[in-house]
Amino acid sequence: MVNTTMSTTKFPVITAFISSALLLSGCNDKDNKAEEITFNDIAVVQSVASGESMIEFTDGITDVASNYNSKTATDYGIATRGEYIYHIGRYNIDTIQKYHIDNPQLGYYPGEGYSLRSAGETTSANPYNISFITDDTAVITRYGSAKAWVINLAAKNSDDFLIRELDLSHHTTGADDTVPEMDMVFTHNNRVYITLQNLTEWVSSGNEKVVVFDATSWEEIDTDSVTPGTQAIELSLANHQSGVVYGDKMYLGSLVYGPLSGGIEAVNLNDFSTEVLTDEYAVNRVTATESGKIFFTSYEGWSSEKGSSIDTLYKLNSDNSASKVSTELASGNISALASKGDVLWLGLPGTSNKIIRINAAADFSAPKPLNEIQLSSVETALKPVQIEFLTIEQNIGDF
Repeated sequence: MVNTTMSTTKFPVITAFISSALLLSGCNDKDNKAEEITFNDIAVVQSVASGESMIEFTDGITDVASNYNSKTATDYGIATRGEYIYHIGRYNIDTIQKYHIDNPQLGYYPGEGYSLRSAGETTSANPYNISFITDDTAVITRYGSAKAWVINLAAKNSDDFLIRELDLSHHTTGADDTVPEMDMVFTHNNRVYITLQNLTEWVSSGNEKVVVFDATSWEEIDTDSVTPGTQAIELSLANHQSGVVYGDKMYLGSLVYGPLSGGIEAVNLNDFSTEVLTDEYAVNRVTATESGKIFFTSYEGWSSEKGSSIDTLYKLNSDNSASKVSTELASGNISALASKGDVLWLGLPGTSNKIIRINAAADFSAPKPLNEIQLSSVETALKPVQIEFLTIEQNIGDF
């Protein structure tokens, strides 16, 4: 799973053009003329099927453009920064490629992109998540390694790509466990926060942490001035694999398999204190709206008949109770969750894969009928598993 980060940037009305040859919706061009459609507020979607993955673009209302960066491998994630899309190949792929919305088929980096595996590494670095320091600098977690990477996104060659490594090996459980299973990464107030699952044979070791770095000096920050040595933030819940930063808090979703447990844990980014907000749900996705409402999906098991997870969408209330958003979004399959402004975007796979937009400003003290809160729906080519948003800059004179 790819982490979900909230952007408080207001999206202007923008114009971006994508060839109609790849549209799921739009006119059939019998003369093969170059036609274009206009998107407002573009969402970038990573979608998958058995033995196939691709990037799709949608406004979430009427239009979808598909078949970009089609791959036979499926373990890919996406990230966006401004007008750029980053395509991250994870387990046994270990690459990153950069695209611009003006030509989302033309990679900026050579070939399949820059390698995210160090020279001499014989196993996959399994790059997981990325967080941006500036437009040209980012930190990427490598789940299969003990070292996160600080990378130069503007690099013209591979020699200039890796800026430095952040060694996290001293936060593992011991000599026989040298990989801390770093997962999510967030940036806030010139600090970098990296979550460590610290699993032993895929089971919690009780050593879950958040490591903090200064994004200028790249020195690790001691989060506990009383205990000798350099400490990380100790977490109470296990197997955090989703998260979002809103204001001065980081909300981490925890999911533990068999028996299902987990919850949401909040980390105060000013004093490094933590608080378990709920431990009643196995949380697999979490997002925050522009107004600070927290929504999450709870994993309830696996449907062998449908070949998909069973999930329910909840809103976290101010008293840390949770309310179902809609009975029609309970005990079904929700494959993606994101937010922009005060609108939720959900991926709903099935016979027809689709993305729906929901009014997150509604009152969810009682579950709402879906037809009262759904704003729009579009069909995607494949199962949507991640949704990110582009921010396009325009001059006033362009309107």
